[in-house]
Amino acid sequence: MKHFFILIIIFGGLVLSAQEKAIKPSKLDSISVTKDSESYSIIEDVPIYKGCEKMMTYADKKECANQKIGDFFKENYNTILSKGSKVAPGKARILVTFNVDEQANIVDGKAEGPNKYLENEALRVLKLLPKFSSPGYFKGKPVKVPFSIPVVFVVRNKNIETVNATYPVYRGCNQELSFEETKKCTSDKIIDYIKVSLNYELADKAFPTALTTKFYVEFTINKKGKTEQINVKAHHKAVATDVIQLIKRMPKFKAPGTSNEEPVETRFGALIEVRLLG
Repeated sequence: MKHFFILIIIFGGLVLSAQEKAIKPSKLDSISVTKDSESYSIIEDVPIYKGCEKMMTYADKKECANQKIGDFFKENYNTILSKGSKVAPGKARILVTFNVDEQANIVDGKAEGPNKYLENEALRVLKLLPKFSSPGYFKGKPVKVPFSIPVVFVVRNKNIETVNATYPVYRGCNQELSFEETKKCTSDKIIDYIKVSLNYELADKAFPTALTTKFYVEFTINKKGKTEQINVKAHHKAVATDVIQLIKRMPKFKAPGTSNEEPVETRFGALIEVRLLG
């Protein structure tokens, strides 16, 4: 058995910190900039990260640093754990803290998390970060500024043999795309087909005073690439009936979904909003 985890939230979470060592779970989940520290309410200028030099306001500089440091972690964090890792499946959190010193260097890095591997990997990536372009300032003089980065992971187990899966391919989509790329292409084209094929005169009569209407569409793409088990929830029965009929007329898919090269049924669902004729 091998283990792997997905880094689901990294950017947007750079938090100025001072005396408090713990961050409440709600703040970790939202990964927002906190204002609990009075120390930094008096800093004249936050340290500027590389590539954020053109940002004008205090808030923009912090947001830019958040984004760039988050992107750096996403690109460099090794998400493959060694065989026999004891990391439990599920959500894991690591709090990475460091200081930006008077010379704009990243120093005093620490990591707190549920597993030493996750902590050490976070520190490894932290050491790869380039120094800031400039330090923080107070009364015109450079000062040391502490930061913290809450990092949230979803940890999963994965067998050595990976499942080879493909998403149903709608006409106009390239069969050589990845699973996620195919899913996006197919989903977009299904929604486009429904929007183009909808009986707008009927919908306009059903909602004479509305500018838009929404309906939820759900159906199965069977092993032969045809639609079945169609369900539509709309604010008017006539609209739901029309959408069901046009889905029944939907062209056969270029290829059904597969798992380990065997055709499988795939359930599709989408909430669709359309603008009425008015």
